[in-house]
Amino acid sequence: MAVQVENVTAVVNQVVTGLLVPMQDRPPPPGQLPEFGNAAPAGLAIVLLLLLATVFLIRNMSKRITRLPESFDGEDAATGGSDPAGTASGTATDRGEPGPARS
Repeated sequence: MAVQVENVTAVVNQVVTGLLVPMQDRPPPPGQLPEFGNAAPAGLAIVLLLLLATVFLIRNMSKRITRLPESFDGEDAATGGSDPAGTASGTATDRGEPGPARS
């Protein structure tokens, strides 16, 4: 019976040791400072610069989008431009349907 208790105790010690050893702090590699592998302040600065650039790009694009006209449909009629799609009055569209009538 004493042999079984010693075996169980040895197994429990191995399991506990196997769980606790990875949680301990490892010494840094030779020639490295203790901060080796940790995030540096330069990384934070780079991330903040990228976020700032993203904010400025979003602001710029939203300003440009608000300047766009509501629709581009009336642009040819207002300027008297040609009809590149061939949908002038009396012509057929690419679906074979008659085009819109122009006044």
